Amino acid sequence: MPALNQKDAEHYIATRQEFKASALSGKFEQYRPQTGRLNVWESDKLTESREGSEGMYVVYSYDTPIAWHTATLGWYVVSQKFSVTTSKHQNLIKRAIADSLQGVN
Repeated sequence: MPALNQKDAEHYIATRQEFKASALSGKFEQYRPQTGRLNVWESDKLTESREGSEGMYVVYSYDTPIAWHTATLGWYVVSQKFSVTTSKHQNLIKRAIADSLQGVN
């Protein structure tokens, strides 16, 4: 898994590739990912997204999943707020998703 800066991570998120950029990382999960600091509602959403899926691409801020993608449901970004850094990560993910939908990789 390549180590990147967060700006380069945007491309990896848009193309759903594994990466590590300091406290931000993305990887494929075959089983239920750890929930970190997700609240009950967001944790349940993660579980629901995983059901019937052959795996999911999960983006973590520190050790908490803050966005994920499945082939059947597409992208989900948590609405829960954590810290200034994680809010920046969530915004970066939203830009990456927008880029991927526009074909800008």
